[in-house]
Amino acid sequence: MLKGILCLILICGCGGLGILKAQTYKQRLEELTDLQDMLGITQTEMHYRKDPLPTVFGRISAYKDNRAMELLWDCSLAMKDSMDIKQCWESSMEYAYQGSCLKKEDLAIIQDLGLQLGKSDIQGQEAMFSMMKTKLEIQIQEALKEKETKGKMYKSLGFSIGIVIAILLI
Repeated sequence: MLKGILCLILICGCGGLGILKAQTYKQRLEELTDLQDMLGITQTEMHYRKDPLPTVFGRISAYKDNRAMELLWDCSLAMKDSMDIKQCWESSMEYAYQGSCLKKEDLAIIQDLGLQLGKSDIQGQEAMFSMMKTKLEIQIQEALKEKETKGKMYKSLGFSIGIVIAILLI
């Protein structure tokens, strides 16, 4: 009886670890989607309102509660003290995406966005937003594929390892 309960706990524990690992793929997809939403909102705000970046970032950051909006909020605060957007963006990016599931390629897109914001006229900004949207869409498709394949694999692997260990212990 005790052995059976321990085996069940072992199977559930290993399965839980597999599910936790699979969550990282889901979280990456959600963060990329949040970035895509933030990019669209930022583009619209900059195109129609034509306010200074700290004002735009502060207003947009109140829309939702996620890492992308946290990045904008922190950047808007930092820009009120210093007008060097590159430095503000990089420090805000480090703060907002610390411990994130995003890959280096994903973070490079965010960093490129910060380097390009406010550097050109409206047409240049529109081209930059279009390019960033395309890059993010590619990363989102990759993240979706990884979530479907690797996420399932880790879930199954966790439970399978738990079952194998339980069988070996019996």
